[in-house]
Amino acid sequence: MAAGEAVKKKVVEKVEKVKPKRTTFSEILLGESRVMCRWRSSLWKILWKELLAYTCLFLIVSLIYRVALSEEQQIHFEMLARWCGKMYTGLPLTFLLGFYVALVVKRWWEQYCFLPWPDSIAFFLRGLVIGGDEEKNRMVRRTVIRYCLLSYVLCIRRLSVRLRKRFPTMQELIRTGLIRPDEAERVGEESSHEMYGSNWWMPLKWCAEILSKAMQDGVVKSPPGYNGLLGQIATFRSSLTKVATYGHIPVPLVYTQVVTLAVYVYFAVSLIGEQWQIRRQRNGKWEGDEIQLYYPIFMTVKFLFFFGWLRVAETLYNPFGEDDDDFELNGLINRHFKVAMNIVDETEDPPELQKDIFWGQSDPVLQDFPPWDDMYVTTMFNTD
Repeated sequence: MAAGEAVKKKVVEKVEKVKPKRTTFSEILLGESRVMCRWRSSLWKILWKELLAYTCLFLIVSLIYRVALSEEQQIHFEMLARWCGKMYTGLPLTFLLGFYVALVVKRWWEQYCFLPWPDSIAFFLRGLVIGGDEEKNRMVRRTVIRYCLLSYVLCIRRLSVRLRKRFPTMQELIRTGLIRPDEAERVGEESSHEMYGSNWWMPLKWCAEILSKAMQDGVVKSPPGYNGLLGQIATFRSSLTKVATYGHIPVPLVYTQVVTLAVYVYFAVSLIGEQWQIRRQRNGKWEGDEIQLYYPIFMTVKFLFFFGWLRVAETLYNPFGEDDDDFELNGLINRHFKVAMNIVDETEDPPELQKDIFWGQSDPVLQDFPPWDDMYVTTMFNTD
């Protein structure tokens, strides 16, 4: 009891030390995450060069208009600027860009969601491959998981720049231990760039053959469980096929060209159409802009919006590259290998069954700081 009181006192002291966080003025302006001040994967990183070049071009045109042209030439330039200002605003740029970016982002997210995870197969193997001796069971489970991950690497390696750099040839895969030399000889060199020139499906076929033999030998005793295992492997193969299909069949090139051309034409014409015009009296009327700011403030905002949209689409167009927002597949594969192997090979017993702190409660409620009693202290802090 004394130990429980001591633990209670320590926890209460820690809770009392927690002070409410005050919101600063910068957080009010920029948001608590300060997303506008980040550089990696930011709008500023992907657009600063284009924005600088565009601003310089705009100022050069403005300088020529104000300094190098005669008054008569300036008047003709102003007529051209007014005409361009009327014409380029009619381009359906928002519709084209919005639909295109939505399509690209949808493809980007779906490709990640279709990337299969081997956890479900590992759980099925752990629960169903238990009929033989322990060494045989472990060998079956580990081999099936290894073959699944081998198919994963062979399939996605054809799309991912990062995986191709990590595993440029089959020799690197052999050195990692993911495939044996005799297995690599059966799979082939995997150097073809044709859409259907890979044998990445072959290790999954071996998985089906191994499980079929395990069923015959009594290593897998449950026929429904055997069907479930084959279903999981078939789902794994189907997910890899979907990802490979996305990689081989991109967005139609014509649509990408139309959107890109529309954006570039829009801002090329705006170099003239958005110029601040000199205010002068002509034929008894005042013409030109009353305010002379020289710098294209709102055109800069438009440039960030529209070119930002276009750069987002270009960045997410191929999520298997090396951009900041592309998929980090090396870390994902390392995670899959570690977790799946631990699931199928772990021999540690689960925690001992004990009554939880909600035992006997007809209407249990989760509380941040539950009432202090002996059972809570004993369960949560392992005190006697």
